[in-house]
Amino acid sequence: MKTRMFMTVAASAMAALLLVSTPASVQAQSQVTTVDGWYKYGVPFPDMNGPVPRLASGKPDFSGQWNTTRRGDITDTRIPGYVAQMPYTAWGQRQWDNYDPVNQGDYAGSCLPFGWSRTVHGPRLMRFVHTEDLLLVLAEQDTWFHTVYLDGRPHDPNMFPTWWGDSVGHWDGDTLVVETTNMNGYIKLDTIGHPISSQAKFTQTFKRVNFGTIEHTFTVEDPKTYTEPFTIHNTWPLEPLQIKMLEYSCMEGNLENLATGSIKPWTPPEGEDAP
Repeated sequence: MKTRMFMTVAASAMAALLLVSTPASVQAQSQVTTVDGWYKYGVPFPDMNGPVPRLASGKPDFSGQWNTTRRGDITDTRIPGYVAQMPYTAWGQRQWDNYDPVNQGDYAGSCLPFGWSRTVHGPRLMRFVHTEDLLLVLAEQDTWFHTVYLDGRPHDPNMFPTWWGDSVGHWDGDTLVVETTNMNGYIKLDTIGHPISSQAKFTQTFKRVNFGTIEHTFTVEDPKTYTEPFTIHNTWPLEPLQIKMLEYSCMEGNLENLATGSIKPWTPPEGEDAP
């Protein structure tokens, strides 16, 4: 009995010693992804500083669930990559000075689409599904989606203006460039309400610098609202692999408030303030 107990204790001690002496990198490689996350199930955790994944064409693959930069105010100096000064036209300055979402209503409070600007700078998750011919954008906010065409097509001349606009992309080396036009002009650039008009054009660049990081720029050109273009710079890490994107419905929380009037319903601006 004593001999058997001694052998058991010795075996346990040896196993503990092996665990302690095993490099942390080897232990991490032995971990695999589980059902509670967004990443592929049952594979080793990837090295976030590792190589950029690529499509069959050799171009970077931007597929993944990304932790975008939260910007309630794109001029907030506490967040790197901010816009130092908004170059308003007279029309743009009037939209900014007169913006009153409480008394005039806010399209976001009425559960209408955020468009690109408030989605990439908003608080909710965003996922990319990337193929050779398209980049599919899945937003947790109100379960919205948007398609960026990468097959060489031009902007659609027959498409009516929308909240997200018409997006087409092309490659500049390993950088994906996405241009968006034909927006209805109702969206704001951020939560605080920096305006755009229907003449706005967004140009975004996406550069995946390693497995776990995208460098992103967001350039706004809008001659009706701003005297010159300006650019916001963001850095996005991958979302933690154990987090899932879930369904989200604005109307679930806002329907009663809109019906009772505690949230003022939004209506499109008219006259000289129409975008």
